[in-house]
Amino acid sequence: MEDKLVTLAIHTFEKAQILKTILETEGIEVYIHNVNQIQPVVSAGVRVRIKESDLPHALRIIEDNKWFEEPKEEEAKVNAVKKVLIPIDFSDYSAKACELGINYAHAVGAEVMIMHAYFSPYFPSAIPMGDTLAYQVNEEESVQHILQRVRIDMENICTHINRKMSSGELPKVKYDYVLREGLPEEEIIAYSKEYHPTLIVMGTRGKSQKDMDLIGSVTGEVIEVNRVPVLAIPENVPFTDLRDAKNIAFATSFNQRDLVAFDEFMEIIKGFDLN
Repeated sequence: MEDKLVTLAIHTFEKAQILKTILETEGIEVYIHNVNQIQPVVSAGVRVRIKESDLPHALRIIEDNKWFEEPKEEEAKVNAVKKVLIPIDFSDYSAKACELGINYAHAVGAEVMIMHAYFSPYFPSAIPMGDTLAYQVNEEESVQHILQRVRIDMENICTHINRKMSSGELPKVKYDYVLREGLPEEEIIAYSKEYHPTLIVMGTRGKSQKDMDLIGSVTGEVIEVNRVPVLAIPENVPFTDLRDAKNIAFATSFNQRDLVAFDEFMEIIKGFDLN
């Protein structure tokens, strides 16, 4: 009977390659597949897959390898200040998530960081050497144009938020924003490790996702890889305040990590009348 493949982990491409190398030196055959099968060139992450019979051995290797451990030196500082990270892509979905995140932050006494990650493609291998200089100039102009557009979009969002805070439609909370260049899922995960939020609030799907997607590739990757709890807001929710919600779901794979996350989840929604 053929040994079926199982997914050991989902990582960014670079981290998946490191894990692949470590496992293969131990004699474990590794397969890497894109998570995003619709647009595999711009991957939301890659699945590290192995034969089911190799799973116990692979798990022991990961447990024994210090490279996979998360840094713990900032843990005391993490719990000192409540922070809410709100990644947005300027879609209507993310705007609603942003307002809900601000309302939640006010309810629990947290500060807010609004984040946008923009992607500027660069494919140097396809450029003849003689055209390199000209392309670099055009590339710099292109990146500057993207950054300028993103800054304008973010300023418009902030103006919208400030106007709603002034009118009383949104509570006044301390907030700031940050722009990062790169793949959204990778930048959200990386910035989360720098900012140490107690909660990430984001829309379930971005503006480029298909209607068939229950959870978009970016949100799904952040939920899968990140250790910080993620509150994913469906696009059609009729409210922007968690206190108006009646039900909330917790996605789990029933592993040890999820049990710890569930405890954090219950602490986060404490004080809200939710089922």
